[in-house]
Amino acid sequence: MTIPVEATLKIASPPKSSPARASAAEPKALVDARRSLSALATQAVAKTIVVQSAAPKVPVTGQHPLLQDFGQALGMGLGVVVTEALRLVPSWNTPVLGADGQPAAQDVPGATRIGNNDILKRHEEVVGPQVSALVAKLPPGAVHDLLAGFASGATAAPGTSYRIDSALAYAFED
Repeated sequence: MTIPVEATLKIASPPKSSPARASAAEPKALVDARRSLSALATQAVAKTIVVQSAAPKVPVTGQHPLLQDFGQALGMGLGVVVTEALRLVPSWNTPVLGADGQPAAQDVPGATRIGNNDILKRHEEVVGPQVSALVAKLPPGAVHDLLAGFASGATAAPGTSYRIDSALAYAFED
């Protein structure tokens, strides 16, 4: 069966506007504001293109920076909450020991020792690096950028929690 060409190219005419829906002319201030906003957006895009073309060796880390930033904030927030919740589990509150069997004197991945405050097992990076390894296998895109940000935040969260704990310990010292 052959479909006639006239049938495939038929385009419906747009609906006629009713008199009740007719809009008045837009105020000049609104038109000027839109033009100004369009000009600013165009300038921002042009500057971005110039910066990227001037430094082509600098890789673009993500195509969705807002998703990446949201993921990082989410990873940091959840990571700190989980790290602080692990305070209730005794096995996660043991000090990280160095090669000499004493509490770590310097730092561990994720936390640098502050004063006499021991770095505890819950202050080590655990989930963030695991998520980063999985994200490395994902193809580029929105999900990749969101999860890359989440992994970054989750990696930094234990160290942030340690710094908060240390600051509170010093604030309440006699």
